[in-house]
Amino acid sequence: MLNDFLKNTIKIMSSSSLAQLTVICITPLLTQFFSPEEFGIYAFYISVCTIFGSIANGKFDIAIMLPKKNIDSVNIFILSILISFTFSVLILIVLYLFKNLIFRNEYVVFVKLYYVFPITIFFIGLNSSILSFFNRQTAYNEIAKNNVIKSTTNSFSSLFLGIKKIATGMIIGNLISLTVTLLVNFSYIKNKINKRDIKRTLIISNFIKYIDFIRFSTISNFFNSVSSFGITTIIILFFGPKVAGLYFLAEKIFAVPISILTSSISQVYFEKASRLFYRDKFELLQLTLKIQKNIFKILFPSLLFLCLLGEILLNILGEEWSKAGAILKFISVYILFKNIYSPISHIGDILNKQKQLLLFNFSIFSFQVISFVALNNFNDLKLTLLTSSFFGAVHYILLDYYMKKELKKMI
Repeated sequence: MLNDFLKNTIKIMSSSSLAQLTVICITPLLTQFFSPEEFGIYAFYISVCTIFGSIANGKFDIAIMLPKKNIDSVNIFILSILISFTFSVLILIVLYLFKNLIFRNEYVVFVKLYYVFPITIFFIGLNSSILSFFNRQTAYNEIAKNNVIKSTTNSFSSLFLGIKKIATGMIIGNLISLTVTLLVNFSYIKNKINKRDIKRTLIISNFIKYIDFIRFSTISNFFNSVSSFGITTIIILFFGPKVAGLYFLAEKIFAVPISILTSSISQVYFEKASRLFYRDKFELLQLTLKIQKNIFKILFPSLLFLCLLGEILLNILGEEWSKAGAILKFISVYILFKNIYSPISHIGDILNKQKQLLLFNFSIFSFQVISFVALNNFNDLKLTLLTSSFFGAVHYILLDYYMKKELKKMI
C-alpha cells in the first residue's frame, strides 16, 4: 500500500512541479510588464475568488470521497455542481446591484469587470469537485494533467496579455486557464458517469446525510481561506496594493512551491485515509505520523535556506521586488507548521470534526485580524506579519495535537 501511496504522490507531485516551474520561470517576465500595484489588484481578485470559490460547492467536494457506494459519490458530485452554480448566481446578483459601492478607490477597475468574480468562483468550485471526483476514481493521471494545463495556460496567456500591455492581463489569463482546464476535464468525466445513475432521490438523500458539510464546513473553510488567502486583502486595507503585491509575489515564488509537495500528498492521503479509517485505524495513525515526520525533514532546511537567501534571489527581479524576499522571513514559522499539518488536513473530515474545525478556523482568522488591527498604529508590516505568523503557527500545532489525540482514542 505504501508503494502505491508513494507512486501516486510522485505522479501528482511531478506534474505540480512542472506546473510550478513554469510559474517560477514566467514570473520574472511578468514583473517586467506588470507593476507591484497591478500584482496587488490581481492578488485581491485571486484572494476573493479563492475564498468564496472554496465554499461555492457547500464543501460537498469533500463528501464525494466518503460514501462506500460509487453511485452515491456520483450524485454528490452532481449536487456540488448545482450548489456551485446557485452560489455563483447569487454572487453575480449582489455584485450587479452593489458594484459601485463595493469597488471603490484601488478597486474601481472591477466596476466594469464585476462579472469576473462570479465566473471565477463558479469555475473554482467546479474544479474542486472535479478533482475530488478524480481522487475518488484514483485517476491520478487526470489530476496531474489538470495541474499542468491550468498552470501553463495561466502563465503563458498572462505573459502574452502583459506584452500586449493589457493591465488586467493576469486576471484574463486566470479565466482562460480555468476555462481550458474544465473543458479538458469534462472530456474525461462524460465517459465516467452514467446518466442513469443520476437520481433526484439520491441527490436529496445524500444532501441530508452530509448536511453538516454545508452547515459547518462552509463557514469553517471560509475562515480558513480568509486566514490563508485573505491576508493579501487585509494588507491592501492596511498597507496598500503595492505592499500586498510584494507579499503576494513572496508567497507565489516561495510558499507555493512548498505546497506542491504538501498538496500532492494530501490528495493521495485523503483517498488512502478514507479507506483505512474503516479497516485499520492504527495503520492510519502510523501513516499520518510518518508523513509528517518526512515533511518536517524537507520543509525545515528548505525554509531556512529561503529565509537566508530569499532577498538576494529576488533582487534579480529588481531592487523594488527584493523586498518581497524580506517579507518571507516574517511568515516562515506560519508556513512551516501550516504545511506540516496540511498533508493530513483531511483527517478532520474523516473523523467528522467539522464543528471543531469551524472553531479552529474562526479562531485563527480572528487572531490574525486582531494582529493587524492592534498593531496598526505602529505602521510596521514586519512586526504585524511576525505576530500574525506566530499566532497562526500556534493554532496549527494545537490542531495537529488534537486530531491525533482523537484518532488514538478510536484505536
